[in-house]
Amino acid sequence: MANGITNKRLFITGGAGFIGSHLVEKLIEHNEVIIYDNFCRNALQYTELAKNPNVKIIEGDVLDQQKLKWEMKNVDICIHAAAIAGIYSVVKNSTLTMKVNFIGTYNALEAAVKNNVKRFIDFSTSEVYGPFIFRGKETDATTLGPVGERRWVYAVSKLAGEHFAHTYAEDYDIEIITIRPFNIYGPRQIGEGAIQQMVRRALRNEDIIVYNDGTQIRAWCYISDFIEALYNALYLEEAKNQLFNIGNPQTTITVLGLAQKIMQMTQSTANIIFKVHPGPEVEMRVPDISKACSLLHFTPKINLEDGLKSTIEWYKSFLVA
Repeated sequence: MANGITNKRLFITGGAGFIGSHLVEKLIEHNEVIIYDNFCRNALQYTELAKNPNVKIIEGDVLDQQKLKWEMKNVDICIHAAAIAGIYSVVKNSTLTMKVNFIGTYNALEAAVKNNVKRFIDFSTSEVYGPFIFRGKETDATTLGPVGERRWVYAVSKLAGEHFAHTYAEDYDIEIITIRPFNIYGPRQIGEGAIQQMVRRALRNEDIIVYNDGTQIRAWCYISDFIEALYNALYLEEAKNQLFNIGNPQTTITVLGLAQKIMQMTQSTANIIFKVHPGPEVEMRVPDISKACSLLHFTPKINLEDGLKSTIEWYKSFLVA
């Protein structure tokens, strides 16, 4: 087994985002990293990465095929993380979601093939499993909601991207690895993540909204664990043309239990407010990660208590006056 990645040129679409910025930190000591992002969600502002000589930042959109092809020259590995994500963003911008997540993936794949990129990491989503998945394996059937229900546009666009990516693996000389993240959280998360929203509200003693009765179940994966698995997927031969669930089933908790734990850890005086969810909801989402454990040597290390503690401390320092 190789020991890691050195002297490579890596291209990360969406590299300024939450996950992208953490991956850049992992890579920059021994590699050159190109961040390609439209900065719709900018986690780089909370780092010093822009000052690092091994980092090149390009403002660009994955819908701009020509720019993407031009900027991906002489790249060894492409990590395609750019997407419209977050259920409320998706519902608000469903057409753009389809364009960015499907056409954007096509553009990234075309750019990678044109520039002879060896390995392409395709970011998908656990949403492809539908409203109920317990110990879901990568070989399990995907479940998509009815046409016209905007909640499922994200999952459909991502699943279409998966199929697109793996046909490229068959038709062109490119290694494809698809990653399905399960509820990743941690410092620098921006956007719509439940933990970051709950933590921010708890620290400000603002009402925390829990939808329906709060018995929905999630397994939460801390960012450093996710990055370890992702990093290994960048270079291990065993990962080639595979699909992986990445998450931490040992940190499973109800949404209400999560809100209560965050309130306790922040010593918040906020109230928990129950509201009816405005659309379809995922009732259970817990992955089987045995394939990632075997082929990516993935072992989640951070329990929920420690992960929340680090996350809360970061939000105290950066986002709460």
